[in-house]
Amino acid sequence: MDNTVQACEGCVLYKKQQSIDESSEINSQVLIMYVPAGSAIEVLFSCIHRFASPMFDLFVQESEGGVSSGIVPQTKKKMAELEIALLHLHENMDIPRVLLGVDVEIKKAVERARNENRRASVDDVPEELLNDSAFLIRLQGQVNGWIKEIQKVTKLNRDVGSGSASQEINFWMNMERALNQIEQELKNDDVVLTMEVLKHAKRFHATVGFLADTGLKETSEMVVKYNQLMKEFPLSDLLAAQDLEKIKEALFGIFGHLIKKLKLSPYPVKRALGLVEAISSDLSEQIMKVLKKKRLMYLRYEEFEQLMKSCLEVFEVWENQFQEFSIMAREIGRKRGDKFLTMKMTNKHLKIQEKIVFISNFRKQHEELYLTISKVSESELMAVEDVERAYESVKNVDVLDLSVEGAEQWNLAEMNYNEQISKIENQIIVILRQRLSGSKNATEMFRAFANFNSLFVRPKIRSAVQEYQNQLIENVKADIKQLQQKFTMEYHNSDTAQLSLIRDIPSYSGAIMWAKQIERQLEIVVKKVEDVLGKGWEMYTEGSKLSNEIQNFMRKLDVKPIFESWLAEINKKELIIQGRVFKVEKSVGNLLRVNVSFEYQLVTLFKEVRNMKSMNLPIPHSVMNLAKDGKRIYPHAMSLMETMNSYNETMAMIRENEDVLNLVDCYLGEFQQLMKRGINITWENFINAYLAMNVVENRYVMFVRDLNNVVNNFNEKTMVAIGMIKEIEEKSLMMKNVEYCRETFERILREIQGVIDKMNLEGFSNVPFYVCKLNERICELLIN
Repeated sequence: MDNTVQACEGCVLYKKQQSIDESSEINSQVLIMYVPAGSAIEVLFSCIHRFASPMFDLFVQESEGGVSSGIVPQTKKKMAELEIALLHLHENMDIPRVLLGVDVEIKKAVERARNENRRASVDDVPEELLNDSAFLIRLQGQVNGWIKEIQKVTKLNRDVGSGSASQEINFWMNMERALNQIEQELKNDDVVLTMEVLKHAKRFHATVGFLADTGLKETSEMVVKYNQLMKEFPLSDLLAAQDLEKIKEALFGIFGHLIKKLKLSPYPVKRALGLVEAISSDLSEQIMKVLKKKRLMYLRYEEFEQLMKSCLEVFEVWENQFQEFSIMAREIGRKRGDKFLTMKMTNKHLKIQEKIVFISNFRKQHEELYLTISKVSESELMAVEDVERAYESVKNVDVLDLSVEGAEQWNLAEMNYNEQISKIENQIIVILRQRLSGSKNATEMFRAFANFNSLFVRPKIRSAVQEYQNQLIENVKADIKQLQQKFTMEYHNSDTAQLSLIRDIPSYSGAIMWAKQIERQLEIVVKKVEDVLGKGWEMYTEGSKLSNEIQNFMRKLDVKPIFESWLAEINKKELIIQGRVFKVEKSVGNLLRVNVSFEYQLVTLFKEVRNMKSMNLPIPHSVMNLAKDGKRIYPHAMSLMETMNSYNETMAMIRENEDVLNLVDCYLGEFQQLMKRGINITWENFINAYLAMNVVENRYVMFVRDLNNVVNNFNEKTMVAIGMIKEIEEKSLMMKNVEYCRETFERILREIQGVIDKMNLEGFSNVPFYVCKLNERICELLIN
């Protein structure tokens, strides 16, 4: 359809059925539609945009689920795409069509050659014409006319800022088609023959510079390269978007295409900025189209809030994507040598963005007022209905009308709303002052402020309670001072340090916990300030100074210096887990003792790491691994240390009684044999044992268990042997003091023999040797 044809004003008669039923009224069978005068494309666009689309939306709403939910979005998308296609046809800037006029004699020559099924040449032109200067001048004038006609296209340009983004895209696409059409025209037989005749007549000044004069080659190359950017440009995704999520996706696609293709195409960076500005205008219109379907002031606040959040996400996507585009565009401009290139542009969607933020804030304040009043007891305040009635003043205003008339309508409605809200604020002030004056202590006053603090952004309410605010702020300052005094005492002097010691919390993590505890208490104080002064309290005069004091205190509570000091100490100690498990040391009296070679600071380390990790502090990987290894060997180290302490204590008891050493020599031998196997074990063996699949059956773990069992048995047998020897000595000494008679001595000797028999049953070694020495001592005692 040619958009240049102007349709006549008239009407369309449309039959519902193929034939008219004479038994029914004709009004019910024939539809009459008025067709206004104007462009055919414009009329079709208006029919779809103003009639078909709204009617379909109404049909979907009234069907109440009667239509498949999957079909509706697709249908809406197709209708939107049809609107876009018609809009593109309507908005396209016409590229002049070039028709090259040819001399009649040339046409005749070409026609004769075609009839003979061959291509025309100079020989087909009569000789007298080839020598006719008037004919040649006429041809030369026609060629000069062609140059001017072609230049109308090759020199054509448009202001990218004067229309829509689709107009810019379609301009270059249509330009390429027009240039291709011109190239085809120049290949026609009559045009070619005209140029050959002029060459034959040596009229070179008309033929040699023909292509250069038209600029056709350069322009065609430029347009083809520009269209590397314009082809498959995803603008239609934005224009056809039916919701905000689709708009976001479209923005990602558009900027992704721009960033990718602008690197390949020589399309000017400055012009690309103009294109982005036009896209900004399309974004504004599309957001407006989506939001107008929602009736913002009628939405439930939760739904409205979610919608506003989605809007802000769209604007955030634009900002982020434009920032990325700007960086890329500057780099391209620098490579191309563009001087004084600035990335400034007018965001055409800024007005709708500011309007959305304004509406969002307005409804947020209204909702806070409504919720606060709803919390107040009905016996004290009956203003909920008044708030709803005040909202009716602005509910029916078209808040998305950005025109001067729309702003005036809103201002009038808002003025009426504020007058009604002012009366409600007076009621709130009365109730709030009653509660504050009736409060018995600061806690009750804080509670009262907490219930109403969302309304303190309203100057009238804020000024009415200022005296109470000042009173509570002094209370808050006292709390802050108390926390500061607590911090000044330092951790190691605090009660918390003593409690941490009892709870087995190491010093560094204990200090960090203490600082964080004070920080949490300070945050509670800040919450009190917000309850008293309301949100944004830092912006007020009385809150600004307090905010600075709190921020300074917060910086002092930073645990980073403590954490870094702990890391520095670990690095300084150079803790490692390696080497043999056992070591030999000299004790008192130059006696040699076998002890466990274990750095107990590793225990402190893994406890510190455990606590630091629970506080989400960034522990270095090397320290984490060292603590893990320390934790892995810890139970084995503790078990071995207890075992060796028990062994050394047992040996100390044995050294005091030589007879005991002889009796338990076999059990001591078991220990010594086991130590021969374990003396070369290293801590690395235990770390590897932890990583093994079957830790319980690992021979190093079994060694710890076996050594513990042997030493425990050695200790038990030693204690039994000491007890038996002591009993024998006591009974032997009784023989000095008892009556000197055979029966008494026999009884005592029988009791001593019973103990000897128990020694044999216990499996002690060298019992005969011990009995021999015992007999000698008894004989000596009896002789004396």
